[in-house]
Amino acid sequence: MENYSLLMGAAAVVKMAVEMAAVSMEKPSGALLRQRAGTETPVPRSWPRDGGGWKDVLRTILSKLPAKEAVRSSVLSREWRSVWTTCTKLSFNGADACWSGGGKAEQRHTQVFIDHVNAVLQKHRDRAIEQFEVKFTLDSKLADHLDSWIRFSMSSQTKNLALDLAPPSNFLRHGDHYRFPFELLDKEGVSCLQRLQLCFVSFEPPPAQFLGFPNLRKLALHVLNTTSKDLDSILGTCCKLEWLSIARCHLKDELKVTRPLSRLHYLKVMYCDITKIDFHAANLSTFVYNGRFIPVALRRASKLESVKIWFSGTTFQHALASLLDGLLDVQNLTLQLSCQRLETRWVLNSPRMFSQLRHAQILLLLTDEDEDKILYLVSFLRAAPFIEKLEVHFLGLPSLWFANDGPLRQEIPTSEYKYVNLKNVRVTGFRGARGQVEFLVHVVENAPGIQVVTVDTTQRLTDAFDPDEATPTLDSVALDIVRGPLLKRLPSHAKLSLV
Repeated sequence: MENYSLLMGAAAVVKMAVEMAAVSMEKPSGALLRQRAGTETPVPRSWPRDGGGWKDVLRTILSKLPAKEAVRSSVLSREWRSVWTTCTKLSFNGADACWSGGGKAEQRHTQVFIDHVNAVLQKHRDRAIEQFEVKFTLDSKLADHLDSWIRFSMSSQTKNLALDLAPPSNFLRHGDHYRFPFELLDKEGVSCLQRLQLCFVSFEPPPAQFLGFPNLRKLALHVLNTTSKDLDSILGTCCKLEWLSIARCHLKDELKVTRPLSRLHYLKVMYCDITKIDFHAANLSTFVYNGRFIPVALRRASKLESVKIWFSGTTFQHALASLLDGLLDVQNLTLQLSCQRLETRWVLNSPRMFSQLRHAQILLLLTDEDEDKILYLVSFLRAAPFIEKLEVHFLGLPSLWFANDGPLRQEIPTSEYKYVNLKNVRVTGFRGARGQVEFLVHVVENAPGIQVVTVDTTQRLTDAFDPDEATPTLDSVALDIVRGPLLKRLPSHAKLSLV
């Protein structure tokens, strides 16, 4: 870490020198003119002139800078002129060049960007490139050059390729996604590819000779235009894929991979118009989903450590029953439901249980129609017999304060099961409502090993993702309602925290 800090400090110094050089290029100073006449800026004596150590250090420093600034370093000294061409990480970001206006100004901006990329790539011909990244707004002029840049990345045996394209402002009327050219991915070049990030591209059926991505480990697909069948075909060729992120890809069909992805351990699906998720990933450890409610089937995912799901358009119990069908072996679950409803049922409509679940965070946005159904959260606990830590974060309307509606815990059907492993319970957004009080008392009565109970009046709905979001605000009246019942039932060794 210390070496990295020193390196970044050195890069900052070089960057400052480059910026000064850029100013000098606009209005040459006498010192710079003397340098051009043959008086060079001396290389420090501690750096040998035999092309050894100092150039290695400089290459590493320049690799931390954007390509445009690395190029500018060539004016500082004759010794520096060609060093930047040995950089193995090329990153081109159109946002680095400031511009304003549209029409012809925008076209000039695009042409300047294209010329800059082509000039840099020309200097790197026949050299291995570790990383090649382009970030720019797609238009017809840029599309003509992207194919040649991908051809360059293949011939340079690029390991990390990123095309972070943005849709043009007139996309809805005139635009289209960039068609990813699978026919340009030769066997030798594509076998070197380990990371691929694509945004605003389209996948069409690859040619018959395309054999897939044999060594790809990380793949990010954003705003992708394709079909379920074509995506299945392409993902099925990624036999070594470990990390996959798919966002805003509107298949309007199943997101399904027929072939097993045995090395996949991270899967993230965000804001996609799909009807189902179906993967065979035996070593998957992390799954993240945000979108409308759909069935999720992660087959044979027996090592699933962490699941974070944001569902919309379903009931609480229906969502849990669906997860029991597809995510049975999850160990840590965060579940948030927007516009959800609580059902008046004490058990889930499923014979299965979360046999591996140890930690759960439930994030509930309550409407006034659900304030009398809070106690039915018991249906989740009965499906998680081995849970050790439970967090319930409430976000309710002002009417939740001291709401006196809903069933009593004595109405819960008796069960032989106790929450014998439950040691830690935390409830936030506590408003002194009957359902909240009854739920807490029921949990304490049926958790003989309970060690810590925390009741917080602050609505910390986002605590699961931002623990430092808010400062607790004490509401003594609401807390007094629950203090006595809990102290009466808690074991002597247990800790009660009211905040």
